[in-house]
Amino acid sequence: MAPKPIVTRMEKAENAYHHGDLRAALIAAARQVLETARPEAITLKSLAHRLGVSQPAPYRHFANRDALLAAVAADGFERFRDALVAARDGARENEAFLESCLAYLQFARANRGVYRLMFASHLLRESDDEALDRAASAAFDFLLEAVAKTAPPERVRAIAVWIWSTLHGLAMLEAEGLAGGPPGAEVSSGEVVREMMATLKGRSG
Repeated sequence: MAPKPIVTRMEKAENAYHHGDLRAALIAAARQVLETARPEAITLKSLAHRLGVSQPAPYRHFANRDALLAAVAADGFERFRDALVAARDGARENEAFLESCLAYLQFARANRGVYRLMFASHLLRESDDEALDRAASAAFDFLLEAVAKTAPPERVRAIAVWIWSTLHGLAMLEAEGLAGGPPGAEVSSGEVVREMMATLKGRSG
């Protein structure tokens, strides 16, 4: 049997367009560009050229670059939450939250450009896109719900922000190759997360 041809992400994006879903193709193409370029480098014109469509075509789906980036970020938050849920559902009960936290870091590693767009750009703070707001809130609500299982109500939000701050800091340090600590005393991000979980368990006990 002949081996199946390898299909690149851009070919998938182009296939999505040829099947009539240019919006999805634009999001996929922008997501790919973000892995090597800053959000400011993306233009609807360049994506149209990349996908082989007319320059006006993207404007049928997005009014401008910010609207496109909001959609990319919303899609990112949806995929992010799906990853956390899948990790929780696939783990033993006593390790479900730990696995979700590790999945957080794995998502950040695998989607560095989109992760920065989601958490380290002006977009979330300044956008008035309702779909983006809903997707971001749903992702944070997952964290709140997990913390609420063991923490008293008055401490849930503070603990959730503490956990998110730790995970985000690790993700950003990993992106710069600095997460392990000083040379000769390196620790893995997984070890840090496990220490955080142990501390949380001790405070909740």
